[in-house]
Amino acid sequence: MQKMTLSAARRTAIAATGLDRARPAQVTARHLKSTFARMGLTQIDSVSRVVRSHYLPYYSRLGPYPRETLDRLFYSAPRMGVEYWAHAAAFVPPETWRHFERTRTEWWRNDYGQRHPDSGPAFRALQRSVLDVLRSGPKTARGVANLVDHEIPERNRGHWGWNPSQVKMALEALFAGGIISTAGRNDHFERVYALPHDVSQSLPALELTYGPASAPELGLDPDAERHRGVSGTANNVLELTRTAAQALGIARPDCLADYFRQQRAPTDEAITSLLASGELVEVDVEGTRALKWHAARTPRSVSARALLAPFDPLVFYRPRIEWLFGFHYRIEIYTPAKDRVHGYYVLPFLLGERLVGRVDLHRDQSANTLRALQVTWEPGEEHEEELELELREMANWLELGAVDMSGAHLPLS
Repeated sequence: MQKMTLSAARRTAIAATGLDRARPAQVTARHLKSTFARMGLTQIDSVSRVVRSHYLPYYSRLGPYPRETLDRLFYSAPRMGVEYWAHAAAFVPPETWRHFERTRTEWWRNDYGQRHPDSGPAFRALQRSVLDVLRSGPKTARGVANLVDHEIPERNRGHWGWNPSQVKMALEALFAGGIISTAGRNDHFERVYALPHDVSQSLPALELTYGPASAPELGLDPDAERHRGVSGTANNVLELTRTAAQALGIARPDCLADYFRQQRAPTDEAITSLLASGELVEVDVEGTRALKWHAARTPRSVSARALLAPFDPLVFYRPRIEWLFGFHYRIEIYTPAKDRVHGYYVLPFLLGERLVGRVDLHRDQSANTLRALQVTWEPGEEHEEELELELREMANWLELGAVDMSGAHLPLS
């Protein structure tokens, strides 16, 4: 087994995700496309404390770029990516979407966990009505609700936070099952649901079979995907694992499974196949068995400088960055303010090959200012000048006139 130092493994991981490269003087659509292809996905989140999270990984790698160009690539034909539950909500290439057969089937059988047993027949009727409405074109959940009649109580008030309408539940079940897709997001960041052919010609139109009204489950036509050339489950997991391995560069088996939220057992089978083909190589990283993509680069040094979104592919799987960087990171959005350690919306700061600190960042639009509300440095690290340079460049990109670094600058004890 090859041996590798943690330092070399970190540099391999940084290079694989594109953070080792010099930022271009002017970012074009080609740069955005190649970055998306390298990462294999872009996670989506509704929080916009700085900017919507899917914009940040591209800024971290490329520097200032026109966000409208990324919007066009994701929301105009031919689409660079489509939305699905890949790593939570995420954009993935249409060809990658096709490999989520296992996920779609399992979630559809459970109606995304949102169907109440006592409303089975009525819920199935509602789903048929929802599909009929979408045949006239893409719509938000509210737009669909205005055109659908049903007899199910509109909202379940039993959940402490998220109390979706029955129409929204029906749409989400259809979306998770791959029966419908999303044409984009509106100004309120709500999904605009659509039939697959209204989103991308690359998405197969999946068909439904409905049993009698008393049947407990809806079912996917078992031949619908097979007739459209979608391969079997094992090959789908193999392709997702292959994409994850290229995107990560070096990983443990759990890291590869997490990238697209795949189960461990089929991922381990895929790893065995990729080891046999030579696409993955076993390496010993200071006592830890890891898997290196055969073509992954290990630069002698990296000069990265980037603030990373909580959902950036380098850091979204927290056990991996604890292993590689010795960096314990948790998002604290849902932590009560009095219990937060590092702040509300905390971005790790990558400098060279190390994660050197955390920055609680806030775009204060009313004051035209990008604020570092709290900066917490790792032991032995304090790089105020480098951080200020990065913040000023980000502020310019966000069209803000000032940077405020007057927040507490605390070393991590």
